[in-house]
Amino acid sequence: MQQALDRPLYQQLQDELLGAILRGSAPAGSRLPSLRRLAKDLGVSRITVEAAYDALEAQGLVEARARSGTFVTRHGAGAARLRDGLEHRPLPWEARLAPGANPARERMLGQVFRTGGAGEAISFAWGAGDPRLFPVDAFRTIINRILRHAGGEALGPADTQGDPGLRASFAAHLRKLDIAACADSIVVTTGSQQAIDLVLGALVRPGDRVAVEEPTWPGALGALEAAGAEIVGVPLDDEGMRLDVLEEALARGGVRLIYTVPTFHNPTGAVMPAARRRELTALAQRHGVPILEDDALREVRFGSPLPPPLAALDASGNVIYVGGFSKSVLPAARLGYLVAPPKLRQWAVARKRSMDLFCSPLMQRAMAAYLESGEALRYWKRISRVYAARQRAMDEALARHFPGGARWRRTSGGPVMWVRLPEGASTRRLFADAARAGVSFAPGEAFFVAPANQPYIRLNFAALDQDQIARGIATLGALVRAATPPEVES
Repeated sequence: MQQALDRPLYQQLQDELLGAILRGSAPAGSRLPSLRRLAKDLGVSRITVEAAYDALEAQGLVEARARSGTFVTRHGAGAARLRDGLEHRPLPWEARLAPGANPARERMLGQVFRTGGAGEAISFAWGAGDPRLFPVDAFRTIINRILRHAGGEALGPADTQGDPGLRASFAAHLRKLDIAACADSIVVTTGSQQAIDLVLGALVRPGDRVAVEEPTWPGALGALEAAGAEIVGVPLDDEGMRLDVLEEALARGGVRLIYTVPTFHNPTGAVMPAARRRELTALAQRHGVPILEDDALREVRFGSPLPPPLAALDASGNVIYVGGFSKSVLPAARLGYLVAPPKLRQWAVARKRSMDLFCSPLMQRAMAAYLESGEALRYWKRISRVYAARQRAMDEALARHFPGGARWRRTSGGPVMWVRLPEGASTRRLFADAARAGVSFAPGEAFFVAPANQPYIRLNFAALDQDQIARGIATLGALVRAATPPEVES
């Protein structure tokens, strides 16, 4: 099987099979080799073959028949040829599509999310916690209770601004952080990503300059690119965004917004200290530029007290605050929130109404009940202990297996670790080699304004147990050592 450097094995196999269907060498009604036989013939795992067959079946090109095997469907060859023709022939109106996210970043992120699926043994690519630890039983009990008592009322429709009970729960949570919030000042969103999109849609026009930490969260970069913004990357040090560089950018003029992740910065994990937070809020207010504070990871921390949010330090209303519980509670709930001044809040509600009308009424009620029960606090304490132990395990594994030229540091919370590779080691080559070895990670280039072969990788320690971490880091370490010039490894 021809191996492509940037595609997982199951996708390479899927492409080979699709080619056979297109060429007619696997005509309609023909039986594909069994999982066991094809895996043996190609020297790959049975899971890899199964993933490729599943992908073809999802496209309607093949069908699995009980006790008989997998067959090319009657319309499979025709559908494959039609799909192939449409994918390679651009349509005239596609030239008028609005500018989108950086194509290189999107291709890379697509690979990251695919490699976290079938056929991958160990994935460090995910940016949240361990699904095995999600509070499934608690939510099952809460949802059953809601459906028993509320019935169809809990299934919609709902207020676009958000369920009043959930907004009250969010406000109570925020007041513990010294943020002056009430239920009316909050908009419930489909994750914190939608909250970011809403703010950018209201404040940013094509060509506007927006200052961001560099590196930063790819979701924000993609949203800024889609809005047509000119992104101004501001480098970080160990305490977060460098304010001397930011001040120079503000002095040049034209900056309409500052986007920052000051607590457990994604991807570096840095925490901006209180003194710098005060300087940042004062600097932004002095220049008349609002701050969009993304605080979606605060709840998972490893013992150290955290500085207050920027929104708690700002008395002028200049900080727009975004948070959520997708990463710290339940990703599938897709619930975030936006705290904003009245005019922006009204604009956001109107725009959300035109986008998706409302968030899931059932999940909103369930999240409100979960937060009010106190179970969320107990859950955060429990997973924080587990994730702290996993971070220590990753730190020890990196020290044991990575060459001396690599650099990283433990953080005081969050789910990821940011690693700089030794001089001369290629992240892109490592990504391809690791994928073939059954390991994936998030390449650093996804987090930069202009993607390039950046010498960084982001590794998730929260989603894997300590044995998986040890095995995965050992594999990566061997690959990094093989790609590191001898004079660098010290």
